[in-house]
Amino acid sequence: MVARPASPVRSANAGEFSPDASGRVDIKQYYSGGLAYKNVEPVPQSGFRQMGGTWRKYPWRKTLSARAITAPATFAGPHTGTQTVWSGTVAGTVAAVSVPTFGISAGSATFTVEALVGGVWTAIRGPFAVAAAAAETRTAAFAPGAQKAATALRIRATFSVSATVTIGAVTAWFEDTAALAPPRFVPLTTDDGTPLVCFLAPGIADFFTAEDGYVGSVLDFNVTNTMLADMGFYAEAATIGLFHTTLQTQRVLFQSSARKHDLELDLWPYNPVAKADLGGNYPKTPDQWDIFIRWTNGDALAMTITVDGEATPAVFHRDATNAIIGSVAFTNATWALFCAALQAELVLLPSLGAGVTVADVSPGAPDGQRNLRVTFGGALSGSEHQLSASIPNSANYSALSYHIKVGKTDKENLFSASRGWPGIAELVQDRLVYGLIPAVPGAHVLSRVGEYFNLNEAGKDDGAAILNKLRSQTNERVLHIKESKYMLVFTDKGVYFAISRTIARNTPMTFVRASEIGAQPNCRPFDLEGVDYYVAINPKGYNSRADGGKQLVSLVYDEVSTTFNGAPVSLLATHLCEKIIRSARQLPETDLDASKAWLMRADGRLVAAQMIRNQDIAGFCEWIAADGGLVREIGIDGKNRLWLAVERAGVSTIEIYDTAIFLQDAVTVTPDLAGNVAGLPYPDGTPVWADADGYVIGPFTVDGGAIGLGDSYASAIVGRWQAPRYESMPQVHVTPGDDVILRPGRIHTAHINILDTGSIAVGANGSTPQNVPLAEVGDPVDQPTPLKTRLLTVSGEDLPGYMTGTTLVITQTRPGHLRVKDYATGAKL
Repeated sequence: MVARPASPVRSANAGEFSPDASGRVDIKQYYSGGLAYKNVEPVPQSGFRQMGGTWRKYPWRKTLSARAITAPATFAGPHTGTQTVWSGTVAGTVAAVSVPTFGISAGSATFTVEALVGGVWTAIRGPFAVAAAAAETRTAAFAPGAQKAATALRIRATFSVSATVTIGAVTAWFEDTAALAPPRFVPLTTDDGTPLVCFLAPGIADFFTAEDGYVGSVLDFNVTNTMLADMGFYAEAATIGLFHTTLQTQRVLFQSSARKHDLELDLWPYNPVAKADLGGNYPKTPDQWDIFIRWTNGDALAMTITVDGEATPAVFHRDATNAIIGSVAFTNATWALFCAALQAELVLLPSLGAGVTVADVSPGAPDGQRNLRVTFGGALSGSEHQLSASIPNSANYSALSYHIKVGKTDKENLFSASRGWPGIAELVQDRLVYGLIPAVPGAHVLSRVGEYFNLNEAGKDDGAAILNKLRSQTNERVLHIKESKYMLVFTDKGVYFAISRTIARNTPMTFVRASEIGAQPNCRPFDLEGVDYYVAINPKGYNSRADGGKQLVSLVYDEVSTTFNGAPVSLLATHLCEKIIRSARQLPETDLDASKAWLMRADGRLVAAQMIRNQDIAGFCEWIAADGGLVREIGIDGKNRLWLAVERAGVSTIEIYDTAIFLQDAVTVTPDLAGNVAGLPYPDGTPVWADADGYVIGPFTVDGGAIGLGDSYASAIVGRWQAPRYESMPQVHVTPGDDVILRPGRIHTAHINILDTGSIAVGANGSTPQNVPLAEVGDPVDQPTPLKTRLLTVSGEDLPGYMTGTTLVITQTRPGHLRVKDYATGAKL
């Protein structure tokens, strides 16, 4: 047995550390972390593995421009069976056609929009359903980047019964040369469980599934470039809500799970909108109470009135000489004096003052009864009061007070074209909560239970809608709402939680600050392993939100102190957690995965944070898009898959992340018998690799959308490649007294345990990593080299050089699977 002197085994599962931590061997995770985790991710059990590649789905939409339609004609009918109901002539490419207000007079129908392409009628999209009850507006579109040159358009409809047709002005659009702004991602799982994803761009929303690709589109020219980055979304079942403070709330509605392309765009059906006092001059109704008095003999009468908990002194019924009199001496004049005395005492109450009046409204009433009316007018008008009356001096009198008119102020709608619209919505305890309200930024509205559009806050039962302010006066903006152990409200100045776990209309919602670190807009908070996380706002504040947030913060509920404690979890990776403008949560996919937070930065970099709570690990790493790509949007669909919008020079694509492949922007192709591949979607000059029947070959340079593999293969995966890179923390000499001595040294030996690996390169001491051959005697010569699981030892002349703070680098010089279980190094320091 040969001895292998080396430092202790490094688990390498703590992720990438900031250069600030270089040499800080006192950090607990120092030897489990590294200076670089680029396209490699920590494995919870130990080590790291190569991050996944991506499959290309479609390019982004380019800017939509109008295509002229000449000689449009509607054929009203009546029609039966299948007929052409509209036609028009075009000249040029067509990407989308809008059919507004398609109506029929009876029964039901379906219609399809077609284009005449190369002399053949080609369906753009359909069939769309329509019934006699209402006209429908639909968008028929080709997949992004798949527009076709057409000479004519037509609409074909199939009718259930004989019916006439009405159609609005049909419009056509083509994709221009300039790409649209980066799209926004919205996931939706339909009622039948299909996970759809929406990429919303200015003017159009495109829908995809991972299995079928493009599904359909809906035009929405109300969504502009300027508002896209700050859009908020709520998606459930068959509905996607589109929220922005300057956009009247809209929704995309799926008409049928069997026809996922049958999409309708309409307004969010608020019913009704919440009302609030926003500082205008509003009509006011005075609050009025009647006090009905009855008696049976001639005792003196004294009365005290309590308003909103404040009571007047007892007021006696007196005559003009100010003498107390009994009921036998009551007259209309003495009742007027009595009312004036009561009014004077009410005016003196601290919360009232001038405006309250008391009047006898029953002159001529039968002996033994009288009715007095208390009116809260003037400055007191417009609000509701609570009043009660009592007679403290005699049991022979009774006083019954009752409300005859409730004081109110006719407030204005909280949402409107002049006041703006809510920017976010989130579901909490079966109430839809609306926030980021321009008219009252520190407020949020909870819908009626189970009725997400009903915001009638005037309701009195516990299930009614609720309008809340965090505090009476605040300049904070409500940016996110989240359902957790308690309802959480995130603002640009902090985080609050409602101390009552059950939300009810008649139970005051008291909010307590949980963190003084505000949240970054457009980065939805998420929970992993029972802990809530959010991205902290840029320190410059809300107006610098486009610059991105600065760190990831956890919120942990403490059962002892009954409060949430906020703490940054990204302090060891501060260089990665900067400029964050989007966040997404991904649950573990396999036993080798931890719960993961994907953090997209404003500069196009993508960071992944693996959270392992019971091991106290927050491992950060970076996924780098090949060929200098910039990640511009991310999102997780209903089946826990990561979707990306990636911008590369000349090409902007929608891609889906897959840990099973190592190529990016990949497509599956079938080579011809000579091994030639044509029709590739990459620009000329793009370097690509191929995984052909298990053989990794390349690189190739795309020319005219084609490459030659050099041999025949049944199938191949072709794509771009980005080399992974792991670099250990610097190794320094530590004395028995724990002193750190910085001096030149070298790593002379590396023992690396690899698992299921097909390609690896190793370097150290600042030298260029060299490929380590993995082929062994006994490997089949007529098949791809099997993936290797064994201990590699690299030493001697393969690891040249000396340097202060020497490091080990594990990377690749050619594509292949890579996983490192652990490693140990021998060093002279």
